[in-house]
Amino acid sequence: MAVVLLAIGFFQATSAQDAVAFNNQHTRNANTKGMEFEHRMPFVQGDLQRTIDTGMHIENVYQLNLKDKTFWAEGWYWIKWRPEIQKIIEADKIPLNQILEFTNEIEATNMVIEPDTAEPVKLEDGRQYQLFRFSGHFFVNDLNLAGFPFYDMKLPITMETRPDVLACYQNSKSCVSLLPEKNVSSTLIGQFADINGYNMVGSLVKPFLHQYNTNFGIGDASAFASIDYGIVYKTNFLSAFWQYLLPLLVVVGVVIASPSLPGSLGDVRLAIPTTALLTLIFLQQAYRADMPPLSYPTFLDYLYIYAYIVAIAFFLLFCWGSNYYHLAQESGQEAAEQQINKIDWKFQLAALAILALLVPLAFVLL
Repeated sequence: MAVVLLAIGFFQATSAQDAVAFNNQHTRNANTKGMEFEHRMPFVQGDLQRTIDTGMHIENVYQLNLKDKTFWAEGWYWIKWRPEIQKIIEADKIPLNQILEFTNEIEATNMVIEPDTAEPVKLEDGRQYQLFRFSGHFFVNDLNLAGFPFYDMKLPITMETRPDVLACYQNSKSCVSLLPEKNVSSTLIGQFADINGYNMVGSLVKPFLHQYNTNFGIGDASAFASIDYGIVYKTNFLSAFWQYLLPLLVVVGVVIASPSLPGSLGDVRLAIPTTALLTLIFLQQAYRADMPPLSYPTFLDYLYIYAYIVAIAFFLLFCWGSNYYHLAQESGQEAAEQQINKIDWKFQLAALAILALLVPLAFVLL
């Protein structure tokens, strides 16, 4: 029966490998032009009369989820437009809350956009002004966690013009621009934008042209004026150290200190690195459970790799030391123990030296 089960398992594994190889072959032959396309182009400002001025105030940021790369945010945004834009709005009957869209929002059914006034306010310079309250769930596309648990994090809220009559096609005189108001970066961050475990280090205001690699079935490839509004955070050093580094350093410290036990205590010494290996596995799995799948190792991963190597090296060292001690004649066991202690001391120094070199080197490489 066991043989049959093994044969079935082998057949299924072989079939799965063949399917993966077939799919990979077709993937390699597929056109990857869309994957390499540069969607973010330099900001373009055209005719001032066809420019929409905008600003934002992010009042609240909450429910940050690193694993899903999402967060919730609430606040206000406003737009100001000139008579030329007003003609387009009236001609195409564009609702004011649809002049701009949040391109990195998710769960559109939970997105709330409410005008502050029933009608736009006419300013002294002839522009129209409308303020909106918003609340939504947003996705963070560019999240670099290579330095985890010490890293900078940008939480952007990206807006761009809509519909097509407000587009900005290449070499088109009818380009509609989106311009952030002056000094909006100094008033962007609201009262409740703090996130536990992070320090706010600044605001993000970046206009650009969103160039699509499709024409949506008609005409030229679409392009729309866009702006990133956001907040830049940095992990709190002490919070990250206590949560992620201290448990790891405690385990590593116990392993490095274990050769200080007498070489005659072979069984006790052997138990320490094996227990440490199991502890390291659970610690790494626990921290990875709150992280998105990554295609690169983090700073903390490099420390775990170091810890695994140290634990395995000391386990092999203790295996040799235990055998060396027990194979020695009774009269030579004291000399054998002294020899073991000398080698133990060299291993301890080497482990500490490598750790001292690894930490700054990993930071530089990342």
